[in-house]
Amino acid sequence: SNAPFFQTSLPLDRIVRYKDGSFSSMEKSIKGGFSQHQGFDIINSMDIAQQLMSCVMPMLNQRLTSIYADLINENNYYLSQIQDQFIIPEISKLKSIAEFIKDVSDEISHISKSNNLCVATLTNMQQRRIDLKQIFHTFITRLEQSISSIFFDPQNIANSYLVARYSLSNYIVSLVLECIVSGNIDDESVKRLESKVEKCFNDLNNITQRLSIILENRRFANHNEISNINSFYRWSYDYMAQNQVNNLNNQNNNIDRIKNETLMYFDIEFEKQRLKDFINARHDFIEDIIISANQIGNKI
Repeated sequence: SNAPFFQTSLPLDRIVRYKDGSFSSMEKSIKGGFSQHQGFDIINSMDIAQQLMSCVMPMLNQRLTSIYADLINENNYYLSQIQDQFIIPEISKLKSIAEFIKDVSDEISHISKSNNLCVATLTNMQQRRIDLKQIFHTFITRLEQSISSIFFDPQNIANSYLVARYSLSNYIVSLVLECIVSGNIDDESVKRLESKVEKCFNDLNNITQRLSIILENRRFANHNEISNINSFYRWSYDYMAQNQVNNLNNQNNNIDRIKNETLMYFDIEFEKQRLKDFINARHDFIEDIIISANQIGNKI
């Protein structure tokens, strides 16, 4: 059987060592002989593993979380760009969730040192994730109502999309943080994470494509109506007709702005790359972590 692990208060060069590499419980004298029986404590290999991980996990989690630091900051910047007095409660809630996610990201090393903190943080994170998904579905419903309404409100459409998109992006970030805080960063857990994130991206792509098609159809219909009005009043001027043309042109300009700006605010490829970086870094980072004797003590 394998030799047991032991711990001692003596430096290793003060303990008698045999030719086969094993250690004695006797202390060396100054001249190299036996001095006195020192003794040592046999320790469980699982205890060593736990002590090692208690040193490794805070550092590893800090490095893994740092991968998402720029995405978290970028999402918070986009949130600050949404200005709509009719959705102040939802914006306030999103800002509160954003602050919580930022705090977890900044304090992950400290959180990882305490099982109680990990459990409390994980519980709060799961609740915030549920809140984000609820806000996402709420604003997708508002978005669908806005684009199908006779009254075209470009600001409402843009804000509904941005809030939904922001909620989904931070929902994905919260999924990753849950994996880190819970310690579920093994290959099987990460595969489940990938599947969940991929579903989010697919949902987003479907929503964005559907919105683009509806807006483009509306733009095309507006263009045809403008052409018909101009053809009918080619040789005369009608004030009401001209106002209608101006209104339709403004609608098309706003549609272009939504398609070229609002729908491009968030970079889905950037988010996908961050997930790939996270997956690859799990193994790369742990190879670079060095544990000093001061961190784990004088143990073998």
